[in-house]
Amino acid sequence: MKNIDGFLNIQKPEGITSAQVVRDIKRVVKTKKIGYIGTLDPIAEGVLVIALGRATRLIQFLEKVDKIYDTQLTLGAETDTQDRTGKILNEADPSLITEEMFKNAALKYVGEIEQIPPMFSAKKIDGKRLYDLARQGISVERKPVKVSVRELEFISKNGPEIRFKATVSTGAYMRTLCHDIGADLGVYGHLSSLTRLKSGSFGVEDSLPLAKVTLENMDEVEKNLISLSGGLKNMSKAVVIAHAVERLKNGMALGVSDIFRYENENGANYVKIVGKDGSLLGVGVAEGVPIAGFPFGSIQPKRVLV
Repeated sequence: MKNIDGFLNIQKPEGITSAQVVRDIKRVVKTKKIGYIGTLDPIAEGVLVIALGRATRLIQFLEKVDKIYDTQLTLGAETDTQDRTGKILNEADPSLITEEMFKNAALKYVGEIEQIPPMFSAKKIDGKRLYDLARQGISVERKPVKVSVRELEFISKNGPEIRFKATVSTGAYMRTLCHDIGADLGVYGHLSSLTRLKSGSFGVEDSLPLAKVTLENMDEVEKNLISLSGGLKNMSKAVVIAHAVERLKNGMALGVSDIFRYENENGANYVKIVGKDGSLLGVGVAEGVPIAGFPFGSIQPKRVLV
């Protein structure tokens, strides 16, 4: 594989960091630029989108997407990390908690909510990552952040363990959600298992297990490489005429006369700009008053790839 530009939808295994996934892939897939979209903690598994080559220039457009998680909450214990890897701080008997009690408590967390970022997180305060401070035994005040829980669906209950599926906005901490629900139930709780089922348009059912990314398996790796345009599936698409390429190179806005065909994707504000051959030329933002049947007046380039 030479001059690799595109995305890999990797199925991350439990037990390693997202950065380790990148290092493992870089040993197999030769590329100067590589990055991942949306950190998964070591205890989590599932979808981890890897950007290769020029795809790294598109990461900013894929970070702020909704994610879906299969989550397991274990009631009866609070830990300092809010997950099963931490030290137990408090315990209580969860045997009286019913499925209905969980469902009623969870209702409070559907919609826009505020979460206090956990100390064991990658969030920075005054230039220092919280988990670095936490490992030194230092706790600092954290301001609540607003996140959204679009859906929270109960799956099953087995003793103190409750499985549920949650669709959340970027920045939501599933550990904190488990901790807070356990606290509301009065018996404490922590995250014991987490699988990311979806990140934007990337689903676990289409993911490639990290173990299959090997030099001996390069044919399958190549088959799973997603094009630059294919990775931006959730965006609207503007197919432009050849003349528009020069305008893009000069950072100039595209008018509706530059557009050969437009496909609106659920009113998405970002637009992927492609040539007639399907190659991605850039990403822009639709602006202005609708004109000539288009839901905008122009497209302002935000990232140019030509």
